[in-house]
Amino acid sequence: MPKKPIILDFDSTLCAVESLDALANMVLGDDPDSEAKVAEIERLTNLGMSGELPLSESLARRLATLTFNRSHIARLIEALRDQLTPGLVEDRQWILNNTEHLHVVSGGFVDWIVPVLTPLGFRAEHIHANVLCWDADVCVGFDQDHPLSRNGGKPEIVQQLGLGPEKGAIAVGDGISDLELRRTGHVDRFVAYTAHAFRDAVVQESDMEASDWTSLREILDQVWMA
Repeated sequence: MPKKPIILDFDSTLCAVESLDALANMVLGDDPDSEAKVAEIERLTNLGMSGELPLSESLARRLATLTFNRSHIARLIEALRDQLTPGLVEDRQWILNNTEHLHVVSGGFVDWIVPVLTPLGFRAEHIHANVLCWDADVCVGFDQDHPLSRNGGKPEIVQQLGLGPEKGAIAVGDGISDLELRRTGHVDRFVAYTAHAFRDAVVQESDMEASDWTSLREILDQVWMA
């Protein structure tokens, strides 16, 4: 029996932090208003992830607070490699063995997700995320036409990839945008990943819950054999 596609979130799932929040902490380190700005960015992140604010607005308002360049992204990539969910790096062989079935669909940005995950064995062409816009080395915004910049983007991407419920697709994530895949019938099952963020609505509507990487691995291996 062919293995089912697994659709994984990045922020607060494969990674222990929200990467844009981590970037904000880095960029605003010397700003006299850094504490207030970081708190506001984290608030906007949570509003977007809980479904209380449209993702497009959450993303635009967070990025508007930040001025950063490619050197900041290079530093972020190194930092995120140390913030991956515990157990993920140790499971590199499992990732390599199953890489053709693993897809990352994230509201984060390919600019850092691809270089963070590909050394572990994830395929770059299986990583789908938002895209930053650059003027030389300075970020000037993001592609606002990308499906993942708005609500409903994850189901749209999954449909484009042909990874729907007819293949028994399983989604894993912590936010409302991940749960949308189950609500819209674009996946067969949804696993709420609660190691780094616990959102009641997401857990209540999930088929299963995993509180760490080991329990998630057990769920995925069981589902693949079902």
